[in-house]
Amino acid sequence: MRLSELSARGGVSVATVKYYLREGLLPPGTPVTARQSEYGEEHLRRLRLLRALLTVGGMTIQQVRDVLAVADDPAFGRHERVGVAAHMLGPQISPPDTSDPERPLWDEVFAEMRGLLTEMGWQVYDEAPALAALTRAVLTLRTLGYRGRTDDIRRYAEVMHPIAAEEYAVMEEYPALEEAIEAAVAYTVLYEPILLALRRLAHEDVSAHLHRLPPPPEPPLSSS
Repeated sequence: MRLSELSARGGVSVATVKYYLREGLLPPGTPVTARQSEYGEEHLRRLRLLRALLTVGGMTIQQVRDVLAVADDPAFGRHERVGVAAHMLGPQISPPDTSDPERPLWDEVFAEMRGLLTEMGWQVYDEAPALAALTRAVLTLRTLGYRGRTDDIRRYAEVMHPIAAEEYAVMEEYPALEEAIEAAVAYTVLYEPILLALRRLAHEDVSAHLHRLPPPPEPPLSSS
């Protein structure tokens, strides 16, 4: 396909495709004349992946380069090559500096959360950004005097794991690496608002039942 067709099928402008080519994010096509090149399905998959990483995932160009460097390195397995994108998503939280008075408590909570996941049989890296985010959230809860018990975190984890298993079962249906990474980004970024919305709606429903509110009225029957 020519560049214009690649642009149309990939859902981005021609100028954007040219920018990705200049930045080396998209490999060059096969030259057919001095001014034109041909592009294949592999370019289309990479273009859609770039759109997912930059637009859906909100990554920087440098983060995308890091993701692609791992994705294109056959020395890594599929687990690392797909997972690196998920690690780039969301805030990158660092532990407090060793001189920070909060650091001992951070280390304590981190070890507690890490121990919980190990006890549950979860295989995660100590450097996983989500583990740092979990530590920060639990630490903040406890610092402010709210309940952040390990048993509570365990119950949330037990609910989330089957959901993650179903999502990854879908991702495994994508044999092409670029499509699998794109799916990982989509499920991570686009489904998290759904999970949050359902949790808040569940809160509303539980509160209504606790306070014995009357059920909402039935919708009127349509006359035909």
